[in-house]
Amino acid sequence: MDRRISTRARLAAPLWMNKHLDGFPHLVELRELSESGMLIRTTLEPKTPDKTFSLELGIPGSAHKLWLWAEIVRQSGKFQALRITYADLLERAQLRQLVRWNACSVA
Repeated sequence: MDRRISTRARLAAPLWMNKHLDGFPHLVELRELSESGMLIRTTLEPKTPDKTFSLELGIPGSAHKLWLWAEIVRQSGKFQALRITYADLLERAQLRQLVRWNACSVA
């Protein structure tokens, strides 16, 4: 059963962002994106019991960074499905635009 309420997009090109754990940034690859969540692939990060953290996402072609708060809803190996628990209205609009810009959309 698919419980998604937002359109999601599989990114055509790799997009990298920082996942902040214990005050330190850790590089992750953004694989799929929607206004309410994302699928990421982790690289190297410490083991931590924390399920919530901040994300720093750069907008391609812009100096602006989005700051989001997210929680892990599912994990399989290096892949993590995240729910965005906080983003202001401007950041939500920019997330919607990023989804629209990606040609390789999925249902």
